[in-house]
Amino acid sequence: MGVLALALTCSLAFSGARNLRNYLIKPLLNEVLVPAQGSATPSVAPSLWPSLFGGSKKLQIAHAAPASPEEGEARARVQRKVQDELLKIALVGLVLVLIVPVVEFGKNYLIEYALGRILVDIQAAVCSKVLTLPLGFHHDTTRGDTISRTLNDVGRAHRSLDVLFTDVLQSILAILVGGVMLVSISWQLTVVCLVVLPPVLTIGGVYGGRIRKKARRRQERMGGVTQRLLEILAGIKVIKAFRAERDEEQSFRRENLHLFRTTMRVVRNRVTAKALMEALNNGFAVGLMLVGTLLVAHGWWGLTVGDLAAFLFVMQAAYAPTKDLSKGWTDLMDAASSAERFFELVDTPSETPDPPDAVQIDGVHHGIRFSKLSFSYGREPVLQDFSLEVKAGEMVAIVGRTGAGKTTLADLLLRFYDPGSGSIEIDGVDLRCISRDSLLQHVAVVTQEPFLFAGTIRDNIRYGRRDASDAEVLAAARVAHVDEFVEVLPDGYDTQVGEVGVKLSGGQRQRVTIARAILRNPAILIFDEATSSLDAKSERYVQEAIDALLGGRTVFVIAHRLSTVRHADKIVVLESGMVTRVGTHDELMASDNLYRELVGLQTRQD
Repeated sequence: MGVLALALTCSLAFSGARNLRNYLIKPLLNEVLVPAQGSATPSVAPSLWPSLFGGSKKLQIAHAAPASPEEGEARARVQRKVQDELLKIALVGLVLVLIVPVVEFGKNYLIEYALGRILVDIQAAVCSKVLTLPLGFHHDTTRGDTISRTLNDVGRAHRSLDVLFTDVLQSILAILVGGVMLVSISWQLTVVCLVVLPPVLTIGGVYGGRIRKKARRRQERMGGVTQRLLEILAGIKVIKAFRAERDEEQSFRRENLHLFRTTMRVVRNRVTAKALMEALNNGFAVGLMLVGTLLVAHGWWGLTVGDLAAFLFVMQAAYAPTKDLSKGWTDLMDAASSAERFFELVDTPSETPDPPDAVQIDGVHHGIRFSKLSFSYGREPVLQDFSLEVKAGEMVAIVGRTGAGKTTLADLLLRFYDPGSGSIEIDGVDLRCISRDSLLQHVAVVTQEPFLFAGTIRDNIRYGRRDASDAEVLAAARVAHVDEFVEVLPDGYDTQVGEVGVKLSGGQRQRVTIARAILRNPAILIFDEATSSLDAKSERYVQEAIDALLGGRTVFVIAHRLSTVRHADKIVVLESGMVTRVGTHDELMASDNLYRELVGLQTRQD
């Protein structure tokens, strides 16, 4: 705030200096040129300047011989007064010449510095906000819209601050300073100038509202274009395989044309407002010159030629800020829709905060209890009256048809969502009463689609625990059989994996994610169909890595390939979000029709 205050102070000083420069035309005419002209012959001009630049010590004004000594003395007094006034004006002008560049540099540099720091803070706040938004928000919002809000809307919102400080506020200061100058010259003419205010406000209000409405629609269109491009990039392999490049190009072109048309509606309103303001200002300026000339000619309101000239010069100086203010207002309305979308994102409720008395846990000592758990995504229920007891150190498999609620159960255990009713307890403590940081510190997840960050293999393994040493990273890699394929890579563990690990195979990526989980050394492990998309050899390596993780940990395995859960302590069969049977593999094969059906289907597929 201190930097902005200093910048606005410099802006105020700059506006004052610029208007004072124009105000000098009044004493220059009234106190110098008109008196000198009245007491001099036309040769006054060449004889005026030598007195200022080393010539005659007195201002020499050529004139006819005085009719009397008194007239000569009067002319001498006029000469001295003209010389004194001209020197004062020259000194003031010199001071202005020195001040204006300094304050202009100060206002421009300080504004840019402040806006740059504000942009850094806004971008950091947006990133922090996106990371704290609940998983449901990310599932319900397209990535294109989120990216558009965090990049395009943030950029335009920052632009609105730029417009606010550089166009609007500085223009307002310049107009206020100019208004004070105008009042000091002629308050009557200043009141006349106010007749232009109602039409100016009407134009700004009408077209500002239209621009704001159309600009919001444009930003929504921009989110659609961004989403379309993301889909093309994500599905580039499929697009090329089906030779659909031309179709995708046409689809993207149509989205861009929609965006273009919406953008041009914004532009049409903006330039119309600008043209109307230009016509209004020019018409008023011409009218004021004519009215002022009539006032001076008839001697009304005590206006002199110097007063009128100074008023017109100062008003002309205030005209540029008026144009900037009009342009700034329309630009501000253009950016306001982006600011609204940005603040909608900022105001979106974050994850449910921890209660003030949240409990810290140090692992799972007794067990985990699911008690009458129900949950829905706002439509039909996904889980209904789910209850289960899991002892510490047990391996529990969750099986069922697609859509039975298996992954949702894992998300609830991770507290990505809170249940609609019922509870999950660890050692008798409700999950909602446990610090989220404390809970997730003791949980690791290996998902069906292994995700790697752009970087090295070493960095991706260390993501499980940032403070791990290289020796610990290598040990985790060996347990997960990462070393088996890293040894043949030219850069070893420093090999770049590419975006989302595209330079590694599916089995290699999965082993890296398991090494990441091993390094975390969690008390609770969740395997969400971790081997379902792998070939037999990769599955064997991954299964061995999983087996190395099991000892002493409470493990939940969401299984598609049922061969991986035969040795689970408990197998829970889910159907339509409800537990239909719990038992071992042998027990379920003997008593549960659904489980036998799933095993039979899997056997035939294998």
